[in-house]
Amino acid sequence: MEPVPVRCRIPDLLNRIGKDQQWLADVSGKGKAQISDYCTLRKVMNLRTSVLLAHYLKCRIDDIYVWEFRQ
Repeated sequence: MEPVPVRCRIPDLLNRIGKDQQWLADVSGKGKAQISDYCTLRKVMNLRTSVLLAHYLKCRIDDIYVWEFRQ
């Protein structure tokens, strides 16, 4: 079995703290297009980026994605 992200929760987490993707891009040093790619699952972030974004989103790393196990 392999874990596969099925949904990114960054938009929900940003909404919860009253911020937007541009703010997250600015504080994290990531590009807005890169944040958008994470939100739409065009890209899956690595662990280091997950830790960084979780810090700014005030959440746990495993709150960023909804995962599903597939064969």
